[in-house]
Amino acid sequence: MREWRWSQVLVADSHEFIELYRGDKDVRLGAEMVRLDPSLRYVSFAPRAVSPVERPLIGRNRLASSDLPELPDRMELQLLPSVAVRFARKEVGGVLSLMPGYGRALRRLRPDVILENPYTWLTPRSYQTDSAARRLGVPVVYYDPGDDVPLSLKQRIMRPFERPVVNRAAAIITYNEVGQRRFIDKYGYPQERIFVIPKPVDVSRWRRPDLRDEVRASLGISPQTHVIAHAGRLTRFRGSVLLADAARQARTDARFSDTVFLFIGGTLGSDVDPSTYEGPNTIVTGMVANEKMPGLLAAADVVVFPDLATKAGFTTAIAETMAAARPMVVGADPTQGALPLTDGVECVFVEPGSVSALIEALASLKAAPDRLRSLADAASAFACERMDYPCVARAYLDILERVVAHGRPS
Repeated sequence: MREWRWSQVLVADSHEFIELYRGDKDVRLGAEMVRLDPSLRYVSFAPRAVSPVERPLIGRNRLASSDLPELPDRMELQLLPSVAVRFARKEVGGVLSLMPGYGRALRRLRPDVILENPYTWLTPRSYQTDSAARRLGVPVVYYDPGDDVPLSLKQRIMRPFERPVVNRAAAIITYNEVGQRRFIDKYGYPQERIFVIPKPVDVSRWRRPDLRDEVRASLGISPQTHVIAHAGRLTRFRGSVLLADAARQARTDARFSDTVFLFIGGTLGSDVDPSTYEGPNTIVTGMVANEKMPGLLAAADVVVFPDLATKAGFTTAIAETMAAARPMVVGADPTQGALPLTDGVECVFVEPGSVSALIEALASLKAAPDRLRSLADAASAFACERMDYPCVARAYLDILERVVAHGRPS
């Protein structure tokens, strides 16, 4: 049991949008913290308006209480009146939420500490959080996805307004070294108050080798076929078109005569023509419900993330693939710091944007099943030891405990 200064600690959290199509990941960490610490009460605020990106997936524009996942005792999720704004049409981002009543809701709640998952630039929600925290005299802790965001003209213009807000945060949690460097370089935030904790994932849910043959049969893939998969939306910025190019070249390469390229996802929000991925050696699933993803990953012999250089980050799909114990080939510079992984141990890094490098890495792994097993085992062990929800939740609780007691962690 933690020795908080109060008999019960109230944590407030907020989200720009709740992404229900991806499962319960937006609320799962809070639920784990509540389960681990009986003195904790956790209230999460979210907009009632659905993100414009999410609307085609869940078939509605606004959320109702019945849409929300089941939550444990001492945790609640409050839907607030909101307006979803789409200010740019692109493959990722370009949306924000306006919740006029969010600041008032925070002040009424009077939490002991506020958690916030900020955008890569501060939206109105972050300023509302900062204002409420200052009036209440409570600390704010950011938890950041660790995306590598170029310092654009917009970012430079907004930085003078954002810098004091960010530096008032008592601590920052980020998934990787990329996120750590961004807060240091962009805002001058003290490194000693930044904690690098990998992205959480439900390991037991994603590791389902028992589903391999069943899912393969449903796709018309034999147990002996070598399956190279891509998991996630089919967009340019993550490089799925590179794997499509590799699949086309593999048709005339004898090393891939018994290989199928499986594209798990659809082209929603992308300007890529779906026919780009079609061919005699490819299967395209289209958009897939979250509950079906563990089986589809189990059906793969290797999973490819062709480009993490265009927008470096620790993606949810990579975390899920690690939990599923699938070997990975990743198009990224291993020194970039987007992933806390070692080349040749938990994954194989290849030159991003190079189809030839991708093909050679895939051919080499296909010919070395022992190496595939080693990569899978190492990635799975990393996920079990450092990324499973309970261990990540404990790390967050340790930081919150120190912040509540002392204002900032030592």
